[in-house]
Amino acid sequence: MEIAKNSYIKGVITSISKVNSGYVYTIESTDTSNGKLTSAQGFSSKPCNVGDLVYARLNGAKFDYFAVLVTGFERVQEPAIIKKHHRTKQNLTVDSIPVVESIEF
Repeated sequence: MEIAKNSYIKGVITSISKVNSGYVYTIESTDTSNGKLTSAQGFSSKPCNVGDLVYARLNGAKFDYFAVLVTGFERVQEPAIIKKHHRTKQNLTVDSIPVVESIEF
């Protein structure tokens, strides 16, 4: 049995369907280096939860290797930080004009 090079996936479980003898998982990739899959759907008898970080090898429609790396990983994308500065006459500071100074040597 020959395994294709790009049949591996490292990602987060996005959905689970219960079937008679196991579960059908949908995985979205977090790492596509070295030819890993971007997404995959397959069967495994190992119980997991949505949001778990897994590493799996897909063989046809079945995961023949399935390892949970981090339970409850839930890939969170950090929002962009946007700061708004409202300038009004209330928050303006009054700068004093420098007084002429004379320096004598």
